[in-house]
Amino acid sequence: MPDKKKIMEKISNLSSIPTLPSIIVQITSLLQSPKTSAEELGRAIASDQALAAKVLKLVNSAFYGFPGRISTITHAIVILGFSTIKNVVLTASILDIFKKKSDNITDFDIEQFWMHSIACGAAAKSIARFTDNKKKEECFIAGLIHDVGKILLYQYLPELFMKTYSFSIQNKLLFYQSELQLFKITHQEIGGTLAERWNLPQMLQQAIKYHHAPQPAQECFSTTSIVHCADILVRALDFGYGGDDQLPNISETAWKSLNMDSIQTSTLFDMISNEIDRATAFIQLF
Repeated sequence: MPDKKKIMEKISNLSSIPTLPSIIVQITSLLQSPKTSAEELGRAIASDQALAAKVLKLVNSAFYGFPGRISTITHAIVILGFSTIKNVVLTASILDIFKKKSDNITDFDIEQFWMHSIACGAAAKSIARFTDNKKKEECFIAGLIHDVGKILLYQYLPELFMKTYSFSIQNKLLFYQSELQLFKITHQEIGGTLAERWNLPQMLQQAIKYHHAPQPAQECFSTTSIVHCADILVRALDFGYGGDDQLPNISETAWKSLNMDSIQTSTLFDMISNEIDRATAFIQLF
């Protein structure tokens, strides 16, 4: 059975693991300049026709509230703003990288896994709205890609994925508990390594790396706490499938830090359900 060191060596040596498209690097660079115009940013995105089509498809979905009204990338930037468009591009790119099924795994429902991921993103956005967090779009992305380490295992190290998955089901454990028992490493750390390689924003890196155990000392504790709670709430609401049949305990520290005790649970659940209905637009990217 491979240990943590051997698994990380395998991941480091996987030359086939994709990098984020160069367009992401270009867009990030453009957004760092206060002189960048909507037209200039629009031209950069439009230079990748497939990406531009996905961006327009998403911004015209019910998720953003402008169905069928946005005809160009520049128009989308003017209406939604630079930050939101950057998040849309990043989301579309990451989902595109990991949209294929593993040829070596037939016993795992990857469509329901992505449904769980999308639901987690929608729930994170709802919690951010409830708690007056200004980075609602970033929370959506953090929730959407929090389990990117599982997908890396699923596509590139399927034997390890299936050992963990089978062990979880047989022993009624959470996926990450099985990883710890079998390999002394979890998808959080694996996903965090990938997020660092991609140079994703720090809050996304932190949410991926610590979503099962947010701690106040962590740099982006608020976002990580939101994703942590969102992950468990969508499991409780039975949206999609996260890779095991167990319901984790919500961290009392994370819950209280978000002042969630003051929220009427039924209202929050209704908002999450509505947000998930809107977020199903992302399923079209698969």
